[in-house]
Amino acid sequence: MDEFQPLDNDEVLFVSLGRVLMANPTFKVGEFIDALAQAISDREEDWVEENEGWFNDGLDCQALRFSGQGWQRGRVRIRLEFLPDSPKARLPERRTEQPRRLGKLEPRPDAPSRSDPNDAYRLGRSESNLEDFYGSPDDDY
Repeated sequence: MDEFQPLDNDEVLFVSLGRVLMANPTFKVGEFIDALAQAISDREEDWVEENEGWFNDGLDCQALRFSGQGWQRGRVRIRLEFLPDSPKARLPERRTEQPRRLGKLEPRPDAPSRSDPNDAYRLGRSESNLEDFYGSPDDDY
């Protein structure tokens, strides 16, 4: 016997192949049920609001069940069901482990301090080095 389980309207599906009624492969179950109801109502000329029961609280009906109890009165509605694959085929859960913490980083002894812009000059870096890189303000372009 299959183990299909009814899906709640707020549960989300991803259907990549065989998708109908939905433009996006990821959608809520309730969005699919609404699209199905809309498609049917657009096609049926004599659609009335009572027919919405197929997709909401159900419609009054009688069912002849295989259980041998004869006709039973009740309600019927359209729902989506899900049959999970075996536990081995389940997608991996997102890890929640804490990120590794790195030790305290110390600045290199020859690195200039960020707080004092004059350190570059104290370490032997001069404006002429910048001119070698950027060119002189007097250069013609």
